[in-house]
Amino acid sequence: MTEARTTPGRADGPAPGGPFTRLAAAARRLLRRGRDRWGWLDHLVHAGGHFDRVQADLLASGVTYYVFLALFPVLLLVAAVAGLVLRGNPLLEEQLVSGIRDAVPGSTGDDLAAQAEVAIDSATTFGVVGLLGALLLGLRAMDRIRVGMDVVWRGQPDPPAFLADRVKDVAGLLGFGVAGALSVGLTTGATSASAWLLDLLGLADAPGVGVVTAAVAIVLALAGDTLVFLWLLRGVPDNPFGWRRLLPGAVFGAVGFELLKVAGNIYLTIISGNVTAQTFGGIVGLIVWLNLVFQFAFYTAAWTATIPAVERERIAAGHVRPRVSAPDLVPPDPVPPDPVPPDPVPPDRPGRPTVVSPVVSPVRTAVGLLGAGALVGAVGSRLLTRRRRPPAGG
Repeated sequence: MTEARTTPGRADGPAPGGPFTRLAAAARRLLRRGRDRWGWLDHLVHAGGHFDRVQADLLASGVTYYVFLALFPVLLLVAAVAGLVLRGNPLLEEQLVSGIRDAVPGSTGDDLAAQAEVAIDSATTFGVVGLLGALLLGLRAMDRIRVGMDVVWRGQPDPPAFLADRVKDVAGLLGFGVAGALSVGLTTGATSASAWLLDLLGLADAPGVGVVTAAVAIVLALAGDTLVFLWLLRGVPDNPFGWRRLLPGAVFGAVGFELLKVAGNIYLTIISGNVTAQTFGGIVGLIVWLNLVFQFAFYTAAWTATIPAVERERIAAGHVRPRVSAPDLVPPDPVPPDPVPPDPVPPDRPGRPTVVSPVVSPVRTAVGLLGAGALVGAVGSRLLTRRRRPPAGG
């Protein structure tokens, strides 16, 4: 029995492409035109291509694993500190135990109250175990972050050196702690100072003050997150680029992180009315959220590494090969060869006409991203406030 064959060129053969194939081709053409027209879109897609090439999603998964495990000794350490504080104040200890019994009725509440008393009595032991566990797992997470950042910036990690790598991990972990403390201190201190100043001037109840205070809090949160991302981009991978050159990437990361926090708050609001969803959805949601945060952190590094001026310096330093393969995510249309000899500088996109982008100041880019983040944060906080407002008469 002879099997019937169809030839693409015959009239009775199948169509050149199904509806999904034609739709995908139309989407690629639309995206290609958008990249030619808008530089910011071209930059986002190119950063996504770099993100995929270095397999940053797998790097983020490794970091997520260790960070999630480190949460348990950190919570144990926090409980030990709280136990040491409560041990010196019997009244607070009794209030805590009574509150547990009142919140959880029956024998379960009695068991939890007894465990709380044991934890308070063994606060020193729990503190030592929690500190060691948090330190070991934190260093492993820091190692994954450092190796991932080296891959994003230089294409491969540095040769392994046990002692030197551990020193780098400790320095990176301490740097994150200092940057995080500065971020929290800046946000909390400035917000408290502004509230105190408004009370002193008698303007606490003036119309519009709440909006101004919320805007100040959002800007300060973005500034604090920018400090953390600056350390992530500059200090962790031992980056040769200066702080000013990396500032747009840090602000980009801060804006995206605030959006992820808004999304996390919305998710917690959605599951807050269901006990089962809180039990299982909270843990699963935490893992997913941590993975998204670290994926975005590596994408921020890819976005910063593909800023045109930064990428040219990386190519000159040999940290990345010139772009000689197909463009990121969008195959080019065939174009005739250019008889003019090419520039010694690698083209912006192979197979496509080189577009000379205007030189934009990094400070101006950072200020624009900061303003966009403040606007999005204000809208998000307003939506969350409306969502959490109790219904009338409830």
